[in-house]
Amino acid sequence: MCPADSRSDLAELQAERMADASGMAGLDRRLTKLADGHPSSPRYDEDSRKADRRPLTDLEHAAHAADVKVRLADALKAGLATHFGHTIDRYHDVWSDEREAMHDSIIDDLYGKADRVPRDHRAILAGGLAGAGKTTVLTQHAGIDLRQYLMINPDQIKGELARRGMIPEVKALSPMEAAQLVHEESSHISKRLAVRAQSDGRNVIWDITMASRESTVRRIDALRTAGYTRIDAIFVDVPIETSLSRADTRHRRGHDEYEAGRGLGGRYTLPELVRAQADPDWGSINRRHFDQLKFRFDAWSRYDNSVDGRVPLLVESSRRELVT
Repeated sequence: MCPADSRSDLAELQAERMADASGMAGLDRRLTKLADGHPSSPRYDEDSRKADRRPLTDLEHAAHAADVKVRLADALKAGLATHFGHTIDRYHDVWSDEREAMHDSIIDDLYGKADRVPRDHRAILAGGLAGAGKTTVLTQHAGIDLRQYLMINPDQIKGELARRGMIPEVKALSPMEAAQLVHEESSHISKRLAVRAQSDGRNVIWDITMASRESTVRRIDALRTAGYTRIDAIFVDVPIETSLSRADTRHRRGHDEYEAGRGLGGRYTLPELVRAQADPDWGSINRRHFDQLKFRFDAWSRYDNSVDGRVPLLVESSRRELVT
């Protein structure tokens, strides 16, 4: 996603905070009724977290998700996003020396794990909405051996930032629930990791949504410029509502594990950002962008993974086989 797109996303997030007073009062009343051990309770603390580790009920989860949305919007409005607090230029593009050193460490660690990845100048762009199931399709249905590629995924970078304590703390939110605060930073690190891999000709998989046509084009052009002779694409298609449901399930599962003392929490996806990707003709703008750009790939395929419990269906592909 380009900087302008990201700033637009932040503006949308901030706008969501402007709810009417009666609605906010209703949410406040519901939160005060939650148990002390509930993470959205005003009385929540670490001791109560340890004392109450049961999974949330449906109503408790709904109240917690609503609270996460409010707290995250407040954090963004307060300027807690790291590209505001850890950059040194007026455009928030140049990171502080201390922060860049931490970025170097992350990139070194991730790239070090890819020392056996071939340098065949091959790439795959995997696109689709959140919760589409791209990794499952890549490994179980498209026959891609992930050991032959370096995965570049901004969401995985967010996890690395969380593990290093680099996501700002927001009361009652797990680190991954506050991951939107490092959106720009994870994008910056992902691009740096890609540049390093491309300079060596390492095989790479870009795990993206394809929500931005311009960003997708830039990635293709950068790979071609770096001498990549084979660029394939896999798009995993799901409806908007399926994406929302799976994102919510992922958030809930991760949060329950966090409350049980495992992991860094479930990543929260703002529903409005997913719904903004709807397209009346294609289902999603992501699918539209894939269809508009598929001629630029050496091979491509599209899977339908819209039905839970059903094997993803290969619905169309180019004639050449995808690289395995």
